[in-house]
Amino acid sequence: MSERTTPQPKEHYRALDVGENVSQEELARQFQRLRTLYQPDNISDADARRYASQKLAQIEEAYAILGDPARRAIYDGRPLAVAAHDPDTLFCANHPNTETLLRCNKCGKPICMKCAVQTPVGYRCTECVRQQQNVYFNALGSDNFIALGVGFLVSAIAAPLVGMLLSGFGFFGLIIAFIAGSGAGSLLAQIIRRAVGRRRGRRLPAFALIGIISGVLVGSLALLLFTGFFLLFDITTLLFTGLAIAAAYPQLR
Repeated sequence: MSERTTPQPKEHYRALDVGENVSQEELARQFQRLRTLYQPDNISDADARRYASQKLAQIEEAYAILGDPARRAIYDGRPLAVAAHDPDTLFCANHPNTETLLRCNKCGKPICMKCAVQTPVGYRCTECVRQQQNVYFNALGSDNFIALGVGFLVSAIAAPLVGMLLSGFGFFGLIIAFIAGSGAGSLLAQIIRRAVGRRRGRRLPAFALIGIISGVLVGSLALLLFTGFFLLFDITTLLFTGLAIAAAYPQLR
């Protein structure tokens, strides 16, 4: 005699760890419990925080559907007049004159395609996306200026030294610049990251880039005053500097 298998709950019900017959009130209470349990801000371990962020995204996506009785009925395949539940036409919260059928799958706010951000778990509004990114951007207010200052100081000292060294090798200087430029940029990025305690910020890479470019310019002008040799007229130095900046900037983001 074959055993009868128990039907498995649908994906969104599994994400909220509830049965398909759960009431809307219990569903709301369960959502709040899970949301508190998997709140990344309350978790110190980096791996556990990443897992919690992914789990929280699944929970919020599931509740965005099951928390709305009309959407839940459609998800379950039950007939329900959606118009009776939500008779008014939806308008984008950011563009009040734009009609839309789309909602943020985290906060439920109506959004149009102009302000919707597609994520691995569906469309979200820019506010929710920025809130999620805040978990990773933990830079202090002074870190931007530290990055600018360190980038400027290191570049102002290193640019004249590297330029004079590479120019003495002639054609082989181009080969050395091509090989060593990216490595020098990575080293510079690590120095800046250590200076800011490995914290990350939205504007930190831009401040660091401004510091690096300013340092190269000041270092080049200083060398011009003392030796009459202007680094930025030397193709070897330009190649080295370009590769270093191209390698440093992505690592600071």
